[in-house]
Amino acid sequence: MPAKFTSILYLLFFCLTGCLAQNANAQSVAAQSGTTNFQERVHLHMDKSFYLPGDTIWFKAYVVDEANLPSKASGTLYVDLINEKDSLLNGFTLPLLNGVSFGNAPIDIKSSKGLYRLRAYTRIMDNITPVSFFDQVIKIGDVEQIKNQITAIQDIDVRFLPEGGNLLMGLPSRIAYKAVSRNGRGVNITGRVLNSKETEMCLIQDTYQGMGSFFFTAEEGITYKAIVKVNGAERAIDLPLAQSSGYTLAVSQRDTSELVIKSMCTKDLIGKGELKLSVHKNGVELLSIPFVMDSQMARITVPAAKLPQGIVQISLLAAKGQPLCERLAFIGQGRNNDVIKQNGLAIEYPKRGETKLELQTMVDGGPVTNGSFSVAVTNSEVSIPNLDNESHILADLLLSPDLKGHIENPNRYFMDSSDSTRMHLDNLMLTQGWRKISWQKKYNPEKTIQITGKVTDKKGGVLAANVTLMRTGKELGLEQTVTDSLGRFSFDLVYMGLGNFVVQAKSDKSKWLAVKLDSLPAIPISPNSFTKNYFKDTLSFLSKEVMQKNTQKYLKQEGIKLKEVEIKGSRKLDYNPSREPINSGHVFQVILQKDLIHVEDIMDYLARHLRGNGVIAMNDYGVMKPMYPLYIKGMNTIKMMPISVSINDFPVDEYFDLSALPVKEIEKIQVYLLGSPPHPSIMTISMKDKNILYQNFRKGTPPGTAYLKQEGYTISKAFYEVKYPLKKQSNEEDLRTTLYWAPNLIPDKNGKISVSYFNGDLTGKHRVVLEGFDGQGNLFRKEWNYNVVE
Repeated sequence: MPAKFTSILYLLFFCLTGCLAQNANAQSVAAQSGTTNFQERVHLHMDKSFYLPGDTIWFKAYVVDEANLPSKASGTLYVDLINEKDSLLNGFTLPLLNGVSFGNAPIDIKSSKGLYRLRAYTRIMDNITPVSFFDQVIKIGDVEQIKNQITAIQDIDVRFLPEGGNLLMGLPSRIAYKAVSRNGRGVNITGRVLNSKETEMCLIQDTYQGMGSFFFTAEEGITYKAIVKVNGAERAIDLPLAQSSGYTLAVSQRDTSELVIKSMCTKDLIGKGELKLSVHKNGVELLSIPFVMDSQMARITVPAAKLPQGIVQISLLAAKGQPLCERLAFIGQGRNNDVIKQNGLAIEYPKRGETKLELQTMVDGGPVTNGSFSVAVTNSEVSIPNLDNESHILADLLLSPDLKGHIENPNRYFMDSSDSTRMHLDNLMLTQGWRKISWQKKYNPEKTIQITGKVTDKKGGVLAANVTLMRTGKELGLEQTVTDSLGRFSFDLVYMGLGNFVVQAKSDKSKWLAVKLDSLPAIPISPNSFTKNYFKDTLSFLSKEVMQKNTQKYLKQEGIKLKEVEIKGSRKLDYNPSREPINSGHVFQVILQKDLIHVEDIMDYLARHLRGNGVIAMNDYGVMKPMYPLYIKGMNTIKMMPISVSINDFPVDEYFDLSALPVKEIEKIQVYLLGSPPHPSIMTISMKDKNILYQNFRKGTPPGTAYLKQEGYTISKAFYEVKYPLKKQSNEEDLRTTLYWAPNLIPDKNGKISVSYFNGDLTGKHRVVLEGFDGQGNLFRKEWNYNVVE
């Protein structure tokens, strides 16, 4: 029996997600029906939102489906660390079981400080749009402060949006507005609404994040305008024209236990047949209520308990299903706020003292036993949290994915359940609106890491070819399969770290086989405008002190610090025609696809176009190679030296003939000048298919054979817990800013979770943050604070 690519990787997650797996019947309609037209959303609970160089970003992933249930669709999660220039610094591939995964991203203590992004997604999320990805801004180290500039009124975009989409004559209407500056941030405005007779109808006030709303009734034959005032300057803006015929919707939630929906129409549409009120969420219909408009207003009340927490879309439909108008509403603001209690947390603890607390999770009077939770404890005076914009499970999974544009300070909508907060949240629904999903099926859910491809001969795909996948190196393994009617094959693997594979196909029907391996295209990194307009701030004194001590500790571990020397000279650089410095290791020649349009042999092209004294010559093994002439002093001779060549970052050997490369598959060639005098020393060749290694292009490669180098799941390290008193006491200060991180917390049969850890030497305010979900689609977040004293 051949060895399989088995791994104990999933065993690490069984205790984490076994409780969620018990709720197999709780999957959404889309998942049960087997359709791929379902959605996933990702939230990363991070230990903090501000980091110092040398820290580690600890995170737990929560992935839910369209019903907020732990997703069973995808088995692989991708997490990217991105810098301010929208470049990928590090990427992680993590196993995902029952909607749960966790990992860590180390931060180099020598890395530049600034604003970074942590992006997370599954492949099927790209079926919708990258806008739906988790994309969180984090701050590392000291960041230069940006002064808030005064915005001129002519640079402000102000929009007025009637509730339900239509402003109707003779009916009371609610008009929402949003004022935005050029940098995408809301601008608070004041003003008044005038009719065409210059009569004041109402005032514009009580603006929050540039949003607000007001009521008035439009009359026939009258137009309206708003006089908007910002920083003492005024500007007139016309309001939308009122319609003489049409429908609209109005929604109110003054009593949080019920949703009051008012359908309104103009007089000419009374009694014009049956209508339907549809309440749905993420494409799944929750309620369908038929009715007839026997007057200009129909009032329908829906108990909020019948609707899931989050954004629902309320649509008024004609008899044949045509949409007439629609409105967004947020259900359950404040739901589950008080379902998690703590016992045992004191107001103060001494330095290095032990903290013990017991958490009790309850929903609808019963304990939460099928949940998964994570807890982070941090010093909030060093790592000062960004309360308005840090990752927040409710904002990330219930709010942000369904609204257009950037949401300012999204966490503010979940900090309390006051009337003003609910009003601000409703104005957000009215202004930033519903984002209609345009589904384009590109990817099915990834359950594991896949290696797929196609076996062909001169006639096309080969049916029933035997395909063997061998893993080489220390981790040996073997898998076998057969191709389908199109010649395609697939292997599902679970492995950690870098894997080197050989794929070999055989068939009794044909001896001249070729193996073409598939490669997933990289997800493009879209610019995040928020990082460019982020209100940066400087470190607190305590944060600077801790960062300085951590740096000194690092330098001590690295080696002896040399005495500072002032350099007063400078090296003169020589430049090539493109103004790149040729003796600093920079690229001096770039060959692109457009340069190779009519080229059949890449070696012939390089023989005629390789610059910097580079030539094509035969090496000691009889293979034509890129080289450069080296003059040897004293011997008065010239020796041909090889230029190092790599294909897709994999160095080629001395036997490889570059003329074997298919020119049409070459994406880019770069040549580097090094040494003194400078000479071409390195050549990198990028092929379109990033996974296939150079061995696949060797003339001596056996028929039906392909080589592959591919990363498996990222190996994540465990959080180190300090336990006092230490076996070996040390005078070194305990400067941890993350005191405790536990991504693997499962309640017992009574819904209880026990937490125990030791504080460090940093005094001041400390923060405990708990997040989690259960198998019924409930989301949880709770925070507590305490102090560490001398």
